[in-house]
Amino acid sequence: MSPLLVVVVTHHADHLVEACLRSIRTQDRQPDAVVVVVSNTPRDVSLQGLPGRVLQLGQNVAYARAVHAGADAFPGYHLLVLNDDTWLAPGCIASLAAAWSGPAVYLPCIWLADGSGRIDNLGHGFFPDGAVWARGRAGTQVPDGVPGGLSGAAVLIARPIWDELRGFDLRLESFGEDVDFSLRLLRRALRLVAVPTAGVYHHLGATHGRDSTVKVKNIEKNRVRAAVRSLPATALLTLPLWTAGRYGLYWVLARRGRGPALKLPPGLGRAALAGLFLGLVEAPQWWQERVLERESWERGELDMWRELWRGRVAWEDLCRSPW
Repeated sequence: MSPLLVVVVTHHADHLVEACLRSIRTQDRQPDAVVVVVSNTPRDVSLQGLPGRVLQLGQNVAYARAVHAGADAFPGYHLLVLNDDTWLAPGCIASLAAAWSGPAVYLPCIWLADGSGRIDNLGHGFFPDGAVWARGRAGTQVPDGVPGGLSGAAVLIARPIWDELRGFDLRLESFGEDVDFSLRLLRRALRLVAVPTAGVYHHLGATHGRDSTVKVKNIEKNRVRAAVRSLPATALLTLPLWTAGRYGLYWVLARRGRGPALKLPPGLGRAALAGLFLGLVEAPQWWQERVLERESWERGELDMWRELWRGRVAWEDLCRSPW
């Protein structure tokens, strides 16, 4: 897994990114590993003695563009991408190195940093409409099975895969770029590897909040974009039914004190519908992306359905109280 570039994207440049950098400094790193902090704020950031550099962008250019800025600064390096509200458990990088088996996307087990001993996620599970839910969220046992997609909060991406997929789509900006990347990964039959022994802790929602209307709107808008681009055609034909069923399931679970929609403030439903509408308006543009990329697909419609089923959302994850 050499050479390794650790890309830390920071929005606030506060004590959280300092804790993240301290956790990197105490790792058993690869000899040629470097760190780049991409700062979306005018505040000064120090690498605290780590080899690498700080990219002071001075304004919020959104997550996808910030990751690209870091990746472009060190071409040829494999990418360990981290949110600034994460920190690495001891031995995390060593565990990822031990699991390395060539070009793939490697998923550490991300734990909530609230001291509860609960999991944030070990990748994502998919719904048939392209929506995702965190695998293992709020549980205490590492989930079994195959992850459907990656979480952008902490992920190791081999450089050949990053280059082949052209990284995160810059048009998606923030929220959902990892879903789009995951679906394109599945279409090309590229590998996704879970590494439960590599631990990362996450202050979930510390940067943008867990339930802001902007976040929810962008998640739904980008989910539709990614769906049109990569989901099986039969899933697209029935997309409104799948989405309506998912919303209905959230509502039923919330009434029973469970599920992703539990304790969400008023207004998020309208934000989700607004994002859904914006995504549908742009559907023709993303269909053109689908047409252009079809020749590079290794998985057809049936194989893609099999992968979505293997990496589906687990019922037990949905039935927990996530917060």
